[in-house]
Amino acid sequence: MQAQLREVAGTYALAFAGTAILGLAGSWLGPVVGGSAGSVLADLAGAGTALLFFGLALWHARREPGGPRRYGIELGGLVEGAEVEGAEAEGAEPGPGLLETVRAALPSAARELGVGLGVALLVFPPFVVGFWLWHAPTHPFRWSPAPDLLTFALSQIVVVALPEEAFFRGYVQSRLAEVWPPARPTLGAAVDPRVLVMQAALFALVHLAAEPRLDKLATFFPGLLFGWLRAKRGGVGAAIVLHACSNLLADLLVRGWLL
Repeated sequence: MQAQLREVAGTYALAFAGTAILGLAGSWLGPVVGGSAGSVLADLAGAGTALLFFGLALWHARREPGGPRRYGIELGGLVEGAEVEGAEAEGAEPGPGLLETVRAALPSAARELGVGLGVALLVFPPFVVGFWLWHAPTHPFRWSPAPDLLTFALSQIVVVALPEEAFFRGYVQSRLAEVWPPARPTLGAAVDPRVLVMQAALFALVHLAAEPRLDKLATFFPGLLFGWLRAKRGGVGAAIVLHACSNLLADLLVRGWLL
């Protein structure tokens, strides 16, 4: 138990420090540099954070029996497929090619997409009402999405939701579940409440490292839902979908009511 907690604490400290450094580079140095160079610097900082989160999760997964599947980050076999290709160089039987692996992952991806969107349909309406009540906007909602909505949506999936879910709900939550295995289901999911609360708290705190504003701690609450969904589904696929959709919705509400 102590060894697992020390490992999580050390890995989280590394992720927190890296996020703080990259966040500083992106949010402070970017505007100082200005122009296209500043924008590129901010994008590189975001990509660096994504690589840090996913790289740490995958590194730990490959050191453990069961690999990425144990942490729920096999992504329908896409990550494990890379593992098979590595074995091929050592004389093992050739693994499936990338196209076959992607094709095999499609049914799982479709299921997780459906679940993630279904949960979004349930929780988004009360969230929108709560957002309106909390912020009390002074004008009606305006449809004012990000200039390149498709690119923004893809970045939320690949650069934000995927690496954050792989790290927090994949690695961190899985390791904490070894310390506090579930004695009984929590709202139908096999996860101890202490695990849900701790991973969500760590998730919220790292947002302060990226951008030191107290309102960033509100990410604790969606972190609880993402953690519950990961425990319920056994992987991070649906949580990735819900996470990305949540970020898109929040951006639309801010642009439509507060700007």
